[in-house]
Amino acid sequence: MPREQHVPEGVPVSRSILLVSYFYPPSTDTGGQRPAAMAKWLRRLGHRVTVLTTSAYGPGDPDPDTVRTADAQLWRARLQGRDRVDAMFDADSYSGRPHPLSKVLVPEPLVAAWAPFARARALRLHRRERFDCVITTSPPESAHAVGMALRRRGVPWVADVRDAWTFEPLRPTFPTPVQDRLDRWLERRWLGAADAVVCVSRPAADDLRERGIADPLLVPNGWDPEDLDAAASDPPASDALLDPDRTSLVYTGRFGSYGRDPGPLVAAFVALARSDPETAARLELVVAGPLTEAERDLLATDVSPARIVPAGSLPRERALSLQRAADALLLLASPARSQLLNLKLFEYLASGTPILALAGGTEAGRVVAELGGEVARADDQRAIEAALRALAAGSPSPPSPEAVRPYAYPAPAERMTEAVERAIAPTGAGRPAG
Repeated sequence: MPREQHVPEGVPVSRSILLVSYFYPPSTDTGGQRPAAMAKWLRRLGHRVTVLTTSAYGPGDPDPDTVRTADAQLWRARLQGRDRVDAMFDADSYSGRPHPLSKVLVPEPLVAAWAPFARARALRLHRRERFDCVITTSPPESAHAVGMALRRRGVPWVADVRDAWTFEPLRPTFPTPVQDRLDRWLERRWLGAADAVVCVSRPAADDLRERGIADPLLVPNGWDPEDLDAAASDPPASDALLDPDRTSLVYTGRFGSYGRDPGPLVAAFVALARSDPETAARLELVVAGPLTEAERDLLATDVSPARIVPAGSLPRERALSLQRAADALLLLASPARSQLLNLKLFEYLASGTPILALAGGTEAGRVVAELGGEVARADDQRAIEAALRALAAGSPSPPSPEAVRPYAYPAPAERMTEAVERAIAPTGAGRPAG
């Protein structure tokens, strides 16, 4: 059995790994970027990786090591005359409203729409492949049901928590106490049963540790260096969005929602335009990503002589190119979500462009500050206005390549390999004491 195998320290071992992720290419949602990069770089490190994902976003490129399961969401799309589910970044707008079943099903709707199909397929795959380890990544939290099922059959299990479950949750509040108790019970039951738990950010890991659920290993997000080649191929189209006579502050991705409030930033632009129009005239904010109607109205605020440009959703390669062409990149994170340390920051670090992080009080803000970037709280209008003045006077310095190297692949995949070995080790090192 794989759990009894002893691995001498420093000796590389090739493992057969099942990686279970709902979000995966061809989905363009950011939730698929970490699993896709992780699968690629784990393979580069010598492991055999089978990916189990949904068919809802389409077939993707032919790949014998990627298995796509049935999904009730796809059935619903077909009833509406579509052959796939649209990803968030496939459109220039989104509602921001949760699915109606998110108020009914625990922990979230995919526990019924996808998890049963994924669980059944995972068990069949294991009978054929005999995996050394399974990695399940959330959200959605129901992906961990697959890990639980394989763990009962003796497969070592790593639970990868990209966003914390009940700590600062992204999901809407359940309407009844019974649902809330069930949600918390599932978190403790599933994550507590995993042989190793991985968290992206320290606050999320600390929360699980303090509540005695798990002793997580920290594996931050990172960027794939090979993405830079795609970005370098498209500078002219992205440059056209920027005014060469202004200092360009660029934001890529979803602008608001999930604890991010761009209101104080726009208010700071308005205040700067009124108090110091000469400085304001040297600034522009370019937002490339989908917007809610409320966000679209907010960005239509008159900030002249500064300007705000809603650029709409861009293909990922073009968004990466835009990041490289900017004078500075905007990171926005509310202190209400202290755990926030998403992929956007690491894409920004990969660009080599200076970062203005309106993220004080968050994990993302802590990382930017450690790397020497400019940090202010997202809810402090005066601090934001001061940061805009400083930006107009001259872009901050980008972090050094040496400082950001731990956040580039293969480093995150090497850390995940440590988690796999922790799970396989017979000591059960990933569980909390007691």
